[in-house]
Amino acid sequence: MKFGKWLGVLMAFLFWWSVNSFAAENPEALKAQIEALKRQMIEMQSKMQAQIEALQKKLEQVQTKGVAPQVVTKEANPVFSKKDTEWLVYGKVKTDFQYDTARFEKYNDFVGAVANRLRHPDYKNDSTNFNPRDTRFGFWAAHKEGNWLVKGRFEIDFYGTNAGNNLIPRMRLAYASITNVCTKTNLLIGQDWIPIARLNPSTIDFGILTAAGNLWWRVPQITLRQKAFDNFEFLVSLMKHRRTNTGSEDRMPWVLGRIAYTGGVLGAGNMVAIGAGYRHASYGTNNSDNFDRYLVVGEWKFAFLDKKVVFKGEAWWGKGVGRNFLRYDLDVAQDGSAAEAYGGWADLTWKFAPRWSATVGAGFDNPNNSDMPSVDRMNDRQFTKNTQYYANVWYQLTKPLKLGFEVIHIETERYSYTDTGNRFQFSMQYVF
Repeated sequence: MKFGKWLGVLMAFLFWWSVNSFAAENPEALKAQIEALKRQMIEMQSKMQAQIEALQKKLEQVQTKGVAPQVVTKEANPVFSKKDTEWLVYGKVKTDFQYDTARFEKYNDFVGAVANRLRHPDYKNDSTNFNPRDTRFGFWAAHKEGNWLVKGRFEIDFYGTNAGNNLIPRMRLAYASITNVCTKTNLLIGQDWIPIARLNPSTIDFGILTAAGNLWWRVPQITLRQKAFDNFEFLVSLMKHRRTNTGSEDRMPWVLGRIAYTGGVLGAGNMVAIGAGYRHASYGTNNSDNFDRYLVVGEWKFAFLDKKVVFKGEAWWGKGVGRNFLRYDLDVAQDGSAAEAYGGWADLTWKFAPRWSATVGAGFDNPNNSDMPSVDRMNDRQFTKNTQYYANVWYQLTKPLKLGFEVIHIETERYSYTDTGNRFQFSMQYVF
């Protein structure tokens, strides 16, 4: 029975009890009691309706997709929050149904490179995969005090393993940031997406061009950002994966910088950026025979036709670009120096109907051949060039639920060998 019905029963009982209790009194006294009871009922219903409407409005705000937390006033009564702090809970439930025409080793649930044929004679084996691991949950929290805005974020998914820093569920993001709203200065400390090469391709596959030109990862960092002249953002950062072996003399973090220009002469929402990084360090050894690592990367994003068409991408070159950018086993040359490589990606997304969007794109990672080991010594993450081509379409079935289909073609070169494979993927995703 709904709350309103219970309230009606309660009021009826009180009315019946009042009538019987005061039946022996004179009619004027009884009328006065009835009028007083009516006034109390009206006041109670008015207060309850106001509270219900306030709570409903707050719930709608919290559940709205993509809305950042808004700092509340002292008089507010936020949902899932304490005074002066507001939280935003978000997440998604996603299941991927995949059919692969070849073996994609090391990553399995998302594609990287085709398995080395010399290590896996059955590298052309096909298989299917029902994968719900790209389901995630997170929350934002925000608090404002004077000119300072403090935010915190935490997010998990179900990739990783029960080893190292990949315990299941896996921590994706965990950071706090503080912003001076007057000077537009922001300091972030914790695990976030890498501060340069910030764009990601619009693939349905979770791997977002892993080992095929997209530099990405989520890494602990200290990052300072400064907005200036309305359209510029300047960034400096120290970034490094957490230590997993105290026997390795792994000291210096990546020192990174980035300059981004958004809007202005480019048009609203359009962006170009250039970033660079340096590190003097090695890892995986018990000595201090370090070497210089460095990276330069450019980024761009442009929207056309009333933002229905978006073109974005990245291009990069560097030496010793490794695990902090999800390029495992590709950063150290055979002589122990930094391995050179270049790569990049680009894609075009078209929102061609109210509920439909489509994307086509490609990316590649091209290490210097002379830095790579011979084919028989290469593991499944190593190659002389790896290229991915992809095309996908999303259909928005309802506001929170959409269906997607994607085709990915992979060409993995190891000197004279070129192995190919395809992934066909159907996905259902519910976002809240």
